Amino acid sequence: MSSLKSFALSLDDLRRGRDRSVTYDWAMRFPVIVYCSFVLLRDVVGFWHQVLQHPGAFEQFDAGTVVAVLARVSQWMFVLLLSIQPLFRLRAIAKYETILPRVVALTALSVPLMFMLIERAPADLAFNLIAVFLSLFANAMLVVTASFLGRSLSVMPEARRLVLSGPYSMVRHPLYLFEMLGMVAVALQYRSPAAAALLLAAATLQVARARWEEAVLARTFPDFAVYRSRTPFMVPRDPVHFLASFLLDPVIRRRSALVVGLMVAVLTLMATVLPRLII
Repeated sequence: MSSLKSFALSLDDLRRGRDRSVTYDWAMRFPVIVYCSFVLLRDVVGFWHQVLQHPGAFEQFDAGTVVAVLARVSQWMFVLLLSIQPLFRLRAIAKYETILPRVVALTALSVPLMFMLIERAPADLAFNLIAVFLSLFANAMLVVTASFLGRSLSVMPEARRLVLSGPYSMVRHPLYLFEMLGMVAVALQYRSPAAAALLLAAATLQVARARWEEAVLARTFPDFAVYRSRTPFMVPRDPVHFLASFLLDPVIRRRSALVVGLMVAVLTLMATVLPRLII
């Protein structure tokens, strides 16, 4: 019995040593990045083949076509933002020990990519226009929120440092809130039972992921209990005040203006260049 206990302790020591390894930490980042890049490239190439096979559909680059293309580009931007997050994070100082939270976190990250594997709904100007604006808003807020996290960003339920400033002063998980808004924008381009199921799965996984993340934070940072008691989970108590802070708070406003300006510039460039490439 003692030998089995010693063996189990040895395995536990090996696992803890592995989790603290710099090589292991970097090795765990790349599967996510590779998978996201593959699915994103697959969708981009598929769209380009569609253009080459049916050039007549894109020769008349009217408002409907422009908005449909921009909606697709905004989806690519959303997926790209999610895929590069692991590159910039700090090493974790605490992690959730069991495997299930890690699997759920990876699955939650994969859901936005799964949309690209199902059939899109026919182009609709109203839906695509809403998708573009909602995606632009969600993407901008994602980047601004992530800027407050800095390198504390994580995919798995892990602790790096406790962030209480910016959007995090008003809601505990603003990043997940804006990720969900981004997925709503994506779902509007598909409008099918499969898309609704993916959206529901994403919401369920994000809530579970946030709960496990909070368990690690509570164990690691003594101040987290007080922060959790006074700050809403994912939906702010006063949504108007929450959104207004992105305009009224000088730090958040500067970051928001920069990010929105860059995203509008990218979409404008795409709207200008694509017709010339196609024609």
